[in-house]
Amino acid sequence: MFPMVLCTKTDVGKKRIVNEDSVASLLLSAQSYKKESNYGILVVADGMGGHDKGEVASDLATKKFIEEVAEALFHASDDSRIDFKKLLINAVDSANKEVWEISKNSTNGIGTTLVAAVIINKYVYIVNVGDSRAYLIKPQKSIRQITKDHSAVQEMLDAKIITEGQAKNHPRKNIITRALGLSEQIIPDIFEQELNDEILMLCTDGLYGMVDEKEIVMSVSADLFNSADTLVSLANKHGGIDNISLAQDTSRKTKGEVG
Repeated sequence: MFPMVLCTKTDVGKKRIVNEDSVASLLLSAQSYKKESNYGILVVADGMGGHDKGEVASDLATKKFIEEVAEALFHASDDSRIDFKKLLINAVDSANKEVWEISKNSTNGIGTTLVAAVIINKYVYIVNVGDSRAYLIKPQKSIRQITKDHSAVQEMLDAKIITEGQAKNHPRKNIITRALGLSEQIIPDIFEQELNDEILMLCTDGLYGMVDEKEIVMSVSADLFNSADTLVSLANKHGGIDNISLAQDTSRKTKGEVG
């Protein structure tokens, strides 16, 4: 089993003055009288453009989420008994309340997307609110989107009103239908995945909106440990119209086969 290796990167991009994205990661070892468990926690948040202080919302959300998850894992006596779905829902709820307390007293309100993951052994538990995404990538082979955007465009796609091609440049593509800080209650999506020699990547729309899936797979396949820098550079090369952020778990067995 390879040691867990986490990577995060964020960049303001070419067009924005302020970086409203936030990223965070934490490697955590929790030891009890029974066993030692190693966890990886990754979080990516995109403060809502057009609102006051989107960078405040994303920073608050990432910090509170990490804090809540770490505390819950530290107090768990046995990871086999952890209800990861409940853990993630509670952490998102706490993060939402943190942002909501500021948002409700702000003139225009503040908000943020959030996509996060907890990795334990060969499994990853993912939560998302908004249009930041989680992908699983098989170097040299394929990429698979795990999360589903909470956006106006996604709703039109689901209703078959527009096609995938039309969605890419749709005038409503930046309208999200769920975000932290917009109301006191939030309903996130939860996913459980087994990691079969795959790379986990979380990212904001500033990355996946600028770099296509084929380029993502090629970058990870060519040089896994520098792929975060490569992907940010590509997003900026293609226009960098938004802040660009990603977080990766690069500890899969494929690391011996790439680069």
